[in-house]
Amino acid sequence: MKFSIFFGAAAAARISREGHGVGLSAQVTVSADGSLSKTLARAAEDTRTRRQRLAMLQARAEEMAQTKLSPDAKGVIGTVLLPTLKDQIESAVLREFTTTQELLSSKVGGLQSESAVAEKARGVAVNQDKALDQCRTEEQTLMRDLEKCVADREAKIQRDAEACQQQRAAAVDACAARDDAANIELSALCIETKCNLADGNSCGVAEYKTIMEGVAATVAEKERVFNEKSTLCSKAQDDAAATCAAAEQYSSSDSCASKREVLGSKTSSCDQSSESASIAICSFGSDLQSKCADLSEVHELIAEIKGSSREDSLSEPDRQAEWAAVQRLTCLLEALRDDGDLSTEATAACAADRKYPKTFDYMSEAIAAITCDQKSFSFSGYSWIMGPTADECCRSAASLPFTAGADQPAFPVCGENPNTELLIGEGSELVKGTSVGEVQASENFEVSFVVTPHGTREGWANLIHFTQTGGNCCNEGDRMPAAWFSTGTTRLYVRSGRKGSGNDGCDPTQQLPIGKATKVDVRVADGKMQVFYDGSKACEKNTFGSPTMPSGTMVAYASDPWYNPALVTLSHLSYTRL
Repeated sequence: MKFSIFFGAAAAARISREGHGVGLSAQVTVSADGSLSKTLARAAEDTRTRRQRLAMLQARAEEMAQTKLSPDAKGVIGTVLLPTLKDQIESAVLREFTTTQELLSSKVGGLQSESAVAEKARGVAVNQDKALDQCRTEEQTLMRDLEKCVADREAKIQRDAEACQQQRAAAVDACAARDDAANIELSALCIETKCNLADGNSCGVAEYKTIMEGVAATVAEKERVFNEKSTLCSKAQDDAAATCAAAEQYSSSDSCASKREVLGSKTSSCDQSSESASIAICSFGSDLQSKCADLSEVHELIAEIKGSSREDSLSEPDRQAEWAAVQRLTCLLEALRDDGDLSTEATAACAADRKYPKTFDYMSEAIAAITCDQKSFSFSGYSWIMGPTADECCRSAASLPFTAGADQPAFPVCGENPNTELLIGEGSELVKGTSVGEVQASENFEVSFVVTPHGTREGWANLIHFTQTGGNCCNEGDRMPAAWFSTGTTRLYVRSGRKGSGNDGCDPTQQLPIGKATKVDVRVADGKMQVFYDGSKACEKNTFGSPTMPSGTMVAYASDPWYNPALVTLSHLSYTRL
């Protein structure tokens, strides 16, 4: 008669009968120095050793069941085998349960703490970004105030110049009238040369006196008019001089200086606010990446705990199977000791009454409350493009795509790679033929940008174009890379040069959603061109085994001078040498 006490076929198959001792599971603790993996490794070794010992005990029980036991043998069962099962194997299984439960609880507790930290950081980022939005709104208002002041000043300068010119002309006219009044013409007086007083003739003295009085009156009147016009001339000259001097003084001064100073101070404050918002957003992104990593670790740990046929101390199904095997073996040994029923049915019935005393808490509700599936974050909900005038400053709805992987910046604004050159920061609409800078060319590279389509247009609509030659197509180096929307769509058409072709590439099939930001990565490396949308591969072309060997710098356009610009807002354009 042979008995098989097992805790699963797969588990029994891997238990060696060569073990010579029983190790106990070590206490598992989470520590920052990386000792967790070593501790788990030791615990796994203890588990394997313990299961080897269980197999040895099973084999010994089977041997004992084939013969009639002496009292001494029964004594060994009671004093050695059964205590070994209970004190070393059964108790180790329960300690292992506790250790695994504590490990998961510790992990979930850390996850909850990290989630709270991330949520708090998100609140800070939202507040900082809202403060930036408010600051930019106030800055735009101050720009309008300054622009009105400048316009009013220029209008006043023009009016003053016209008044100066008019008064100078009036002074010229007044002085010309004075000069005209200075000239007097008197008719010659007719005076007889001979006069005989004897004839009782007065020689016309009375007549002459009357004439002279008239002449004197005329001269006096002319003099009065002259003096009056001289006064008017002087006054007109003085008025013109004063008006022109005041106009000169006003034009040489800056009546808008105070407004200009206030605007400058506000701009500086907003720039600092922008930096603070970026720091807060990136800090939140880092915390969120940590939370996502912790959540992933928790899910991985739960998968290990729920898994079976494992060679470690984590599997709960294996632990339950081992407990059942221990109980069946205990029942068999007790039956051998007490001369009881050794049948399989009796052993199974005995073991069934000794149920596994633990219920593992997978903390499903606590874990379900923590997610990491949000692809983008809006913070204040807006972004600003600051132009040279208030009307050229644009406030638009915006959100930032999030990358969960810690090997990449959480948000596009957070990347600081010495091989990365940022060409466009905050979003802007595209203008045909706009050069956004120069970059050092590289054989392997990645171009990244965030694009929000606003509509479609007929014909090729260009987004970006890097050219080493200064040309459009289709020589090597003309497109390194370049991207368009196909006619009437928001489907990308991406091209880059390689040896033998200056216009190779791949074409994603899906269109980008209108009104929604999408992070686009164009990577040429390892003999392939790949295009990613929000981190997911959209297309791949395996023909870049011999890419164009670039040298020197390239000009970057957004958009280029050869095609109409795409109807998009484009931001966070960067070129990274790989």
